[in-house]
Amino acid sequence: MFRRSPARPRPVAGLWLVFFVNGAVLSSWAPRIPEVRAQLCLSDAALGAALFGVAAGSVPTLLVAGRWIRRVGGRTVCLLSAPALVLALPLLSGASDAPSLGLILALLGAASGALDVAMNSTALEFQRRRGATPILSRLHGGYSLGVLVGATGGVVAVAAGLSVTAHFAAVTGVLLILLTAAAPHLPDVAPPPGPHPAAGAPRPRPLQSLSATIAAIAIAGLLLEGTMTDWSALLVGRDLGAGATVGSGTVAAFSLAMFASRSAGDLLVPAMGRARYLVSAGAVAAGGASAGLLIPGWIAGYLGAIAVGLVLGPVFPLAIDLAAERAPHAIASAAAAVSAVGYSAYLGGPPLIGLLAQALGLPTTVALAGAACGLILVAAALRCRPRRSTPLRS
Repeated sequence: MFRRSPARPRPVAGLWLVFFVNGAVLSSWAPRIPEVRAQLCLSDAALGAALFGVAAGSVPTLLVAGRWIRRVGGRTVCLLSAPALVLALPLLSGASDAPSLGLILALLGAASGALDVAMNSTALEFQRRRGATPILSRLHGGYSLGVLVGATGGVVAVAAGLSVTAHFAAVTGVLLILLTAAAPHLPDVAPPPGPHPAAGAPRPRPLQSLSATIAAIAIAGLLLEGTMTDWSALLVGRDLGAGATVGSGTVAAFSLAMFASRSAGDLLVPAMGRARYLVSAGAVAAGGASAGLLIPGWIAGYLGAIAVGLVLGPVFPLAIDLAAERAPHAIASAAAAVSAVGYSAYLGGPPLIGLLAQALGLPTTVALAGAACGLILVAAALRCRPRRSTPLRS
């Protein structure tokens, strides 16, 4: 057994900045969607079709990015995809109609998908090769902070009357400076050579090798995160009667809680043990998401959203870590598979919540989503524990 050494600060800081940039780009775009919609005179249907471009670009790229990384290395893909992602942002302000907007969003989504797999696989390779302490959860904390900073900057830009073009140009400049600072410190770690398939044998696809249990963990984590991100403001502000200001503050509080839990996850999860953490996270997340339904008043819903964020943050990084442990010779493909499954739930879950809310009401629907995701996390921990406790314990 080797002794784990502390992760070296400069490579970790470089990776953290890349995660931060990835989170900041799309969240900078989100607050300007209403203004772009008005400028282009788009109907709700046309806007929805254009916004689908993000998923249309990102999900297929997630599935093929592992192959690119095996050929050229994760660091190279990071250095190519991160600037492409940032430079796609100002193009959005130049869209002239729904098709051009959808095309730019597809390009942005493709760059984001490639960067997502590259930064996760590079972080995992760096962690594994050096026997370093876990770093993935805190790096995802950088992503969460990027989301929060980007969204806050967008709200401030709207309030200040800054044009979309000027806002995106300023964000692009700042993020490119951060990438320039990060680039020299990104670790260059080649994946270990894996077994070569027999001649004529089909190459395994990323999703085929993904454990159903790990996929369930990723789906539960990102489905509930997407639900709270997209619906908690409306839940607390409208359905629980807190008003629009408090409702918006709920999203910010949830995002801060996610940042805090992800930043602490590298210490918290090993201290608790993975199985025990998943059980605890599932129970608390289910209770927090149900608080607005079960307890009168908006304060319960507000605090419930914070509780969900405080336990949910490390779930998705843990799913990536587990998948990488199962496939040490194909970490990029493992990260790609988990990301594809998880982000499909993140993107597809909130619209489904909206449809169910029409029939059941939003408080009931959010509570059911929280209960379902919580049960999935508990079941995943219990399912893995009897067979082999090692993968779910640090």
